[in-house]
Amino acid sequence: MGAKRPEPPVSETAAPTAEQVREFLKLNPDFLMKNLDVVGESQPPERELGDAVIDFQHYMVKNLQKDTKLLKSRYQMLVDFCRDNMSVQSLVHAAALKLIRTKSLEQLLEVITIDLVSLFDVDVVRMAMESDTKLDTSYGEENYSGIIFIEPGTVDDALGATKNVLLVEDCAANMPAGFDQIFADCNDMIASCALLRLELDTVGKNILLAFGVRYKDRFHSGQGIELLHFLAQIVAHQMDTYLHDLTI
Repeated sequence: MGAKRPEPPVSETAAPTAEQVREFLKLNPDFLMKNLDVVGESQPPERELGDAVIDFQHYMVKNLQKDTKLLKSRYQMLVDFCRDNMSVQSLVHAAALKLIRTKSLEQLLEVITIDLVSLFDVDVVRMAMESDTKLDTSYGEENYSGIIFIEPGTVDDALGATKNVLLVEDCAANMPAGFDQIFADCNDMIASCALLRLELDTVGKNILLAFGVRYKDRFHSGQGIELLHFLAQIVAHQMDTYLHDLTI
């Protein structure tokens, strides 16, 4: 009888056998306690209890596993929401510092129409002012940001009488009132936008601060609006200060 042939080596990528798993769990009895996610992914056993007898324990475990997965999903959504808002918070704080450090109306408008574009990574920032007089504010392709004049009543039509911030996820599907005026010359490019009401004591007309981007979902209802409202208040306060100085 010839010599016994050696067993072929086990591939490092080969799945462990049931017996190997059993031995591992015996040697590591606390493994499942430390890795509860493994239990949640496991298929619970269904016991044979006889004719017309239902194993409720089996279904209770299955439901618990579903609930665990749902909670994990909601937890991840909450984490993503908090991260998103923390990112917006840091951007708004940086913008507020730039705005309050301005020394004139010209510097303020420069920060709004140039610095905020890069800071918030948007394509267009518009200061939309209601006016009875039609003024030429056409824009070229090199820079769409700046001041635009819109028809009286447009701000309330877009935001309503009481709302201060409007976030539009998809402008094509849910176009706000006055959109073509606010983003004149570039309205075909804007897919998502944020409209912020500016409340000025020295100006008797409504003004909007508008952010526009070329892709959908940048602004959406899941985002917090308090920070954007705070930004609008900073802009309005600075504009009020400089306009007041010009009138005295």
